[in-house]
Amino acid sequence: MRKHFNLLFEMTKVRFKLRNEGSFLGVFWYLLGPLLTFIILLLVFSARLGSGVEHYPLYLLSGIVIWNFFSASTSSSLNSIMGQAGLIKSLPVRRDLLVFSTIFDAFFSHIFELVILFGLMAYFGVLSKTILLFPIILILQLMFALGTGFALSSLHFIFRDLGQVWSVLMRAWWFVTPIFYVLNEGGPGEKVNMFNPMYHSINISRDVLIYGKIPNTTSLIIFTCFAIAAYVMGYFIFTRISPRFAEYI
Repeated sequence: MRKHFNLLFEMTKVRFKLRNEGSFLGVFWYLLGPLLTFIILLLVFSARLGSGVEHYPLYLLSGIVIWNFFSASTSSSLNSIMGQAGLIKSLPVRRDLLVFSTIFDAFFSHIFELVILFGLMAYFGVLSKTILLFPIILILQLMFALGTGFALSSLHFIFRDLGQVWSVLMRAWWFVTPIFYVLNEGGPGEKVNMFNPMYHSINISRDVLIYGKIPNTTSLIIFTCFAIAAYVMGYFIFTRISPRFAEYI
């Protein structure tokens, strides 16, 4: 176990270094996209959709940051195995470690986004004791991303156009999820989003980070079920397909 942990740590560190090697801004390129999205949406929607939302800049930024981690980690996981075809053929490396290292690479970059978010929270004076509950939510978000990543990385060998399909799905998913707008209580949008794991992920995060509230119990239970189910199902799919990776390559 210690050997595998050390290998995972080294693989993640190498991925992080290679992604930022030779770059003038390094990891800040990862932050540039979410920050530009935040600025544009804030300028466009703050006077319309955000007029009645308490701490709308933080409401908007928290949604973008949490969404960006899931989007970036799952999209990069698509090629976490296929992009290492030579390594799979030449070395007896545990293949699940390739997915773990890809997701953890995105997770470490996500920490920088959270630092910016926490800095703005301190500026607006909304930091409260409920922030201590956020690590639990963060673990659930990581589980959900890992499970989705395991499924995508393995299914990509069977469905070679899965990358394009996932990109379109993520774009539609973004607009369905209330990131820059607020759902009407009891409306059809709220009913549809009860089956949207990212709605619950962002909702409970906003409760503990911005509004100083205990997470909504229903949303917390639903997202916990989504996270556990995604991880179990994703890893199951991975273990069924991974023995045939060499054949697909």
